[in-house]
Amino acid sequence: MASNMMSDTAASGEQNVRNYYREVLDNNKLPSLPVVASKVLEMIQDPGISIQKLSRLLADDVGLSARVLTVSRSPQYAQRNLPTTLLGAVQVLGLRTLRSIVVMQATQSLCIKGNETSERLWRHSLAVALAMRVLCERAGVRDGEQGFLTGLMHDVGQMILVQGDPAAYAKLGREIQQAPCAIVDKEQASYGLDHTLMGFTLLNSWNLDSQIAQAALNHHSDLQMDGGNKLSAILTVADYLCSKCGLGFFTEPASPAAEALAMCQCADDGSMSQVIEEIQEAYQAESELFKPA
Repeated sequence: MASNMMSDTAASGEQNVRNYYREVLDNNKLPSLPVVASKVLEMIQDPGISIQKLSRLLADDVGLSARVLTVSRSPQYAQRNLPTTLLGAVQVLGLRTLRSIVVMQATQSLCIKGNETSERLWRHSLAVALAMRVLCERAGVRDGEQGFLTGLMHDVGQMILVQGDPAAYAKLGREIQQAPCAIVDKEQASYGLDHTLMGFTLLNSWNLDSQIAQAALNHHSDLQMDGGNKLSAILTVADYLCSKCGLGFFTEPASPAAEALAMCQCADDGSMSQVIEEIQEAYQAESELFKPA
């Protein structure tokens, strides 16, 4: 009788998440950007942007303002005189980095504080974001912030899935560890869809760059090298290397395509070890800076 009850509970958990997912997608009930974040991202896209007006808008969100100031004062920007105003902080950071911070702050609202699965997923997402910066430089991609944002958001669909039923998703993760398989296959079998579609849909609803949304959709697929989207290919390498250095999420992803590894200059064991060390150093240096409040 007890085993039947446990089975019923597990089935109920999966059905809860299945229903939640379907409602989110079918009825467009995706999490929306906070008002200030949405307005800031819209202003950043305006070629005639006023930094003064942007700074005043940032001041309307206390948490976001604090994060912008904190990051602008970090050793990464090595300022002799630390910014004391939002205007000064924006000038130090630049608009591309500001965009990453705004999206990061909004994304952290999807995390469940105190939930091990959710917090582990956030650490993985941040690690992949920092790895993308390292790998974009190696691959000759000039816009490292675009890479950072791609890494940060690549598993945002999983954040939504965890919200549906944290216990059920944690169970799914344990099952994968006991009987390794692709996480998207397990999600499809359990819930009828996977986190890549959920993430792609969310990123499109937030009007983020189509390359970022496409990379999130393709990072578990064989399409990673198609379409000339370098970010998609680099993302598969970042995800794989983060797993190699203990910053993965549940299961190690498939080995990236040889072309992607070559593009990131880590096709052999020696160069791969060097890149892993760089990623670990970046994570140790910056993870506290981007820790959820």
